[in-house]
Amino acid sequence: MSEEAPIAALEVLQLVSAGRFRELPAACEELELSPLISLDPSTATTAPEQVDQQGLLCAVHLLAYLLEGQLDSARFLWKRTPAPVQQHPQAAAAHRVLAARWRRQYAEAFAQLQAGPPWDSRLQPLVAEVVSRSREGLLDKIGKAYKVVSLTRVATMLGIDAVAARAACESRGWALDAEGNVSPSLARSEDDLMQMGEAQLQKLTEYMAHLEQQSCKI
Repeated sequence: MSEEAPIAALEVLQLVSAGRFRELPAACEELELSPLISLDPSTATTAPEQVDQQGLLCAVHLLAYLLEGQLDSARFLWKRTPAPVQQHPQAAAAHRVLAARWRRQYAEAFAQLQAGPPWDSRLQPLVAEVVSRSREGLLDKIGKAYKVVSLTRVATMLGIDAVAARAACESRGWALDAEGNVSPSLARSEDDLMQMGEAQLQKLTEYMAHLEQQSCKI
């Protein structure tokens, strides 16, 4: 590995520290394709210091893809990652989050994000952003998929307690009744559904399938 590799890796970690998360996927891809750091199983070395660096960068790369919802890209990254790097605690933890997300096990994904191995301090800002943005994205899907949903169901999907779930729903202006049911403000009335075009109905169906689909293999 080139002596320039630690510098290139530091630049990626500086993006994390600066909160420039949207730049991470492209930066990680560029670094992976460069001769500075190789994840090619046929050429990758197993020196402890190199595995440690590659494991940390692999975790950043996976989390960056998760942040942008690029699950397929994350899966293919993992498949081409050498076994020694896959065994690195940070990389393995990021993969567990990916596996849970792929199987629609939202609560498990959030539990893995919050527990970690624990997470390296350099990754914590990125992990926190993945948690925050994932919850917001899931709330968007809930709002589009459900006319009425129980607060318990919302809390379970978000991996939080009922109090926090109530606060999240109220922050969006969603109505809650005495029985603990939530009425997302984005939910469509029956009249609205009758007026929706075929493409819009298909999109709503996809949201429902995404939230209710049984676990599948990664």
